Amino acid sequence: MKPIFKIVSFTRHLWKWYLFMAIFVIVSSLLSLVVPVLSKQIVDIIVANINSQHVEITSFILLLIAIIATEIITTIFITFSQWIDDILTVKLQTFLSKKFYSHILNLNIGYYDNEITGKIVNKMYRGITSITDFMKNMFANFLPFFLTAIVTIILLAHYSLFIGIFLAILFPAYILISHKSTFAWEKYEDKKNKLNDISQGRVFENLSGIRVVKSFASELHELTSFLTTRDKIENYTIDQTKEWHWYDFLRRLCLNLILFAIFTYIVYWTFHGRFTLGEMTLLLQLVNQARFPLFAMSFILGQIQQASAGSADFFQVIETANQIKDSPYAKSLIVQRDTSANKYLIEFKKVFFEYDKDNNVLQNINFKILQKEKLALVGESGEGKSTIVNLLLRFYEPQKGEILINNQNIAQVSQKTLHENIAVVFQEALLFSGTIMENIQYGCPNATKDDIFNAAKAANAHEFIEKLSGKYNALIGERGVKLSGGQKQRIAIARAILKNAPIIILDEATSSLDSKSELEVQKGLDRLLKNRTSIIIAHRLSTIANADHILVISKGAIAQYGTSQELLDDKDGLYAELVKLQQQLIKTPSQEEQNKLQKFDIIG
Repeated sequence: MKPIFKIVSFTRHLWKWYLFMAIFVIVSSLLSLVVPVLSKQIVDIIVANINSQHVEITSFILLLIAIIATEIITTIFITFSQWIDDILTVKLQTFLSKKFYSHILNLNIGYYDNEITGKIVNKMYRGITSITDFMKNMFANFLPFFLTAIVTIILLAHYSLFIGIFLAILFPAYILISHKSTFAWEKYEDKKNKLNDISQGRVFENLSGIRVVKSFASELHELTSFLTTRDKIENYTIDQTKEWHWYDFLRRLCLNLILFAIFTYIVYWTFHGRFTLGEMTLLLQLVNQARFPLFAMSFILGQIQQASAGSADFFQVIETANQIKDSPYAKSLIVQRDTSANKYLIEFKKVFFEYDKDNNVLQNINFKILQKEKLALVGESGEGKSTIVNLLLRFYEPQKGEILINNQNIAQVSQKTLHENIAVVFQEALLFSGTIMENIQYGCPNATKDDIFNAAKAANAHEFIEKLSGKYNALIGERGVKLSGGQKQRIAIARAILKNAPIIILDEATSSLDSKSELEVQKGLDRLLKNRTSIIIAHRLSTIANADHILVISKGAIAQYGTSQELLDDKDGLYAELVKLQQQLIKTPSQEEQNKLQKFDIIG
């Protein structure tokens, strides 16, 4: 029940709507008990009139009018309560969606490195659905049944203390037995949810990478894997429902026998004159009315268990702490666009970093980058090139050391202003479904059309965009699937140009492009990098050679630092070895030399 109280507490700001619902439900529940009381009066009048052979028509008609009026008023209250319930449900869905989405958007990158995206999405929708269904049922079923049961017992006790006390004991006992039988249900539900998260996560991955699935002819493999998980879920569900319905059968059977005994008790004492026919009619209706909350207990407890399981996953994500937060005294990062190129803009000071214990990635990293300078990072795959970039973006935080931008420690500035001052062009252009204009404008929603056109022209994208059907309003599909690799890269470059950030991070995008596309992209990159400070994870030695300085990383530490010529002069250094390997490949192509270059993510 703990998650249920958490749900109510978490959504307490909607208390006014809960209050409205409670009022309508209470009134509707009380009105539902008026008709049995009026029915008793009618029966008593009929019996009295039969005995006296005198028909008191006025009282009879007034009672019938009262019954009709009660039914109409009850219908009005129920209609209004359902309307308010619908409004409350959509408000609840909006609130929960906002809370969940805003939280996961602000979680650090490390969280996503250890989670499956589809699994996160599945937890969100299952959590929201289970919570809203529970709150809806609480007012539609739980509260009315609870109130009806209490008032019914009180009325029964007024006419027969024995029946009232008996039902007062029966209700809690039945609830307790039903609650005990739900433990098995919860155990199965937890197993099913875990399997479902894995299954849905895999489906999400497959649909996102459908081209890979099809190109490797893996449709049958993926379908088989999916169905294997579904079969496990199905088997768990069969066992779960078999156990649940067996308990439910026993509960219902026992309850029917008990209620039959009560019916017999009422009829017996009516026959012996203890109850009038009107009182017997009232008592039978009340007992019959009391059975509905008891019979519904199985459904109610099932809903509670589903809400508990679904909300537990929801709150698990909501309560996941963000490992990288702004300092309470965080300031805005200010980067002045000084025309002087003799000022250090970026500095790493004695930086150590590890993703986990016994896995040191960077050790004692020290370097400075002048304003408007290009720094190329070189190193074997996994040596820490991307980690340096991630640390500068503060996607992760170093265990030791400082990272400064314009003499400001990035740990002491807001992440928003940090990211506003850095533009990133990834090796694989990450575009969103929508139009080309929306993608270029991403991050700069107030940019004018002229700004967008100029950015596209600078990125060498304007010409091909104009040839598309719809031009800048052309839909590009999920992840830009309707565009070629070179076109996507130029859109990404245009997006970075439009952002006009003073610092550029470039994971060289030309490594997987044909010569013509590479040339077009390179022209755009040259314009992007002009008069900006940039860090380049290069995949071509020509790009590395054109950088102002080169940082060579080996075994998590800086092995070399300097200009291309300075590093070439160090004949025993890694950089000179890479250049030598490339020259040998040009003369006599060799797979062995090619493999050595590829260890450094260099393709030529």
